[in-house]
Amino acid sequence: MTIIPSDAFELTGIISDDTKTRVGKDFYDLFYYLYNEYKINSIKIVNLNEEFTFSRNTKIIISIENEIIYEFLTRPDEEYLNEMAEQSIYATYLHLKNLEKQTKYFTQY
Repeated sequence: MTIIPSDAFELTGIISDDTKTRVGKDFYDLFYYLYNEYKINSIKIVNLNEEFTFSRNTKIIISIENEIIYEFLTRPDEEYLNEMAEQSIYATYLHLKNLEKQTKYFTQY
């Protein structure tokens, strides 16, 4: 549990968008919609990056604190993007819950 001073505020639910293509932007929109729908609202910043890979493909990488949570190669298929958004939200949620558990077990000095 963190104590926030009365004259401070805390930003939550931030997802950084570093996509480069239309498919990446479409995925970001789906991911962001699901993130808000499931009310995840974490204090950790979720980074959504898109990198160019072999041929004309791109790869979406979802990371939190420089740790890769989920990654996949993109396809311009709406059903595929919806399925990847569901899977990546699930992986993100599990990772955030594990981080929350770890902070309860470990005491920082």
